Amino acid sequence: MGWNQYIMSRITKAQNARQSSFGFLIQVLARRIDGVMKQRLSEIGVDTKIFANLMLLNERDGVTQSELGRLLEFPDYYTSRNVDALVEAGYAERKPDPNSRRTVLIFLTAKGRDKAKELPKIIASVNSDFLEEFSKEERSTVIKLLQKAALIPEDGDPKL
Repeated sequence: MGWNQYIMSRITKAQNARQSSFGFLIQVLARRIDGVMKQRLSEIGVDTKIFANLMLLNERDGVTQSELGRLLEFPDYYTSRNVDALVEAGYAERKPDPNSRRTVLIFLTAKGRDKAKELPKIIASVNSDFLEEFSKEERSTVIKLLQKAALIPEDGDPKL
C-alpha cells in the first residue's frame, strides 16, 4: 500500500469512527439546533441562555434557584447568571419564600409570562424542521431513545 492509500484509509477510518460516534453526532445536531434557535429566538428578543428557564418557570412558577438549575441540569453559577438575566430583562422576579427566611423563589412577571407564551410555537417549528425527514413513528422512536440515553423518564423529570 502506497503512502497516499495509507493516509486515505486512515482518514476514512477516522471519519467513519467519528460519524458513527453517538457523542459526535449529538454534538453536531445540538450545535445546528442551537444556531437555528438563536436566530429564531433573537427575532422575539430572547437569548437562548434564558429560554429554557422561561419555559420551566411558565410550568412551575415559584421555584427556588437551585431547583430551577436541578430541573434544567444547569450548574449553579449558570443558573444564577440566567436568573439575573431574567430579572434584568423584566421577565422574572425574586420573592422571599414565606416558609423559609433563607430561601428566595423565582416567579415570572406578566412580561415573562407573555414572552413564555411565544416560545412553544418556535420550539415546535424548529423541532419539526429538524425532524421533517422522519416518519411519525421514527420521530416517536428517536425521541424515546434520546430520553432513554439522557435518563429522562416518561414523567419528564431527569434522574439525578
